[in-house]
Amino acid sequence: MICCVRTPHPSLLAAWLQTPAWRGRPLVLGGLAHDRGGVRAVSAEARAQGVVEGMSLNQAQQFAPDAIFEPVDQEATARVRQSFLATLHRFTPDLAAAPDPGCAFLRLDRLTLRWPDRARLLAAITRTIDEVIGMAPVLGVACSMFVSDVAAKHATPGTPVVVEPDQTRAYLARFPIDTLPLDDDLREYLELLGVRTIGRLQAISRPAFRRQFGIKALDVYDLAMGTDRRRLQRFRPPVRIEASEPLEPPVDNTQALQFIARALAEQVSGSLLAQGLGTRAVRIMLNQESAPVLTVEVRYAYPVTTAAELFDGVRPRLLRASIIAPLERITLRAGRLEPAYIRQPGLLIRRDGFQESIADAVARLQEEYGSLMVQRAEVRSDAAPLPDHRILWKPA
Repeated sequence: MICCVRTPHPSLLAAWLQTPAWRGRPLVLGGLAHDRGGVRAVSAEARAQGVVEGMSLNQAQQFAPDAIFEPVDQEATARVRQSFLATLHRFTPDLAAAPDPGCAFLRLDRLTLRWPDRARLLAAITRTIDEVIGMAPVLGVACSMFVSDVAAKHATPGTPVVVEPDQTRAYLARFPIDTLPLDDDLREYLELLGVRTIGRLQAISRPAFRRQFGIKALDVYDLAMGTDRRRLQRFRPPVRIEASEPLEPPVDNTQALQFIARALAEQVSGSLLAQGLGTRAVRIMLNQESAPVLTVEVRYAYPVTTAAELFDGVRPRLLRASIIAPLERITLRAGRLEPAYIRQPGLLIRRDGFQESIADAVARLQEEYGSLMVQRAEVRSDAAPLPDHRILWKPA
């Protein structure tokens, strides 16, 4: 199931957060009334007076002479939108940002273990978003992005609209065909045929619809049947995860440096786990006294999250680092961040009893003992007469 989360335009939210007195009043964003630009966003009060997005500001003033006209604060708008998406990302990495800035989609399938009660999950999403942006969103839940978006547009704050898969066609049938993304020609043709609701369109068979309107119109037909073939384009938050420690006095003891690096690995691990991320690379920056900064890269075969995994990669690099002066600061910065909710079953166990994936184990063994330590077995295509000769060993 997919949840559509909708809020007013982020520029409106930013304006209300900066000036709470504007909430509940006609507000038009895009510029001052005498400017030559167009309307970017409007409040519900201004929309009720006939103002819509894309209208010229001069025309908007004629419809709503008592409205407040303000330019869009781009920086504040970006902050609100980022906060909105980052908050949803904490629920699940299966998050997609819609073209509409005030809309996002979440795939709920992976949340069922943590939130078996869907009503409580939706209430938690509503409450959390309200705390962050100062307004409760509207939620729609359905089996596809299109149906969930339609449901959200007809929901109210605090009362989500949930469309179960077996109710999808019946739910869509009562809406006008303008609910579908129709071009002008297709809309006019359907209206001439007397097809004014999605239910009437559903009564047409798919082959007949294709013969009448062509293969390009089948996407619209599928949406009317509740099938949306678009895929979620996952949102990736622009995060920067690092931990740094100034060393006073400067440190030149290897044991002390490892102790500090382990503590920094625990801080980086905590940030990764809090955001549901793993890292495939860690950059170690060593600020030396009266010497250039020494940078060392650590790469992992699989997104890692725990302090033990991070430190296992950092420790051998520190031991081999060409440090020529006492260190004044050490920094660990995580890079190549990826969602870390998918892990392979641990099959190899380290000395400390922590399970890890095969990819991690292979990378660690090759790092410590060389690339030939782990090899991959392949069966020869030609049947060798002796069993020992049928196996080819290649570097993993």
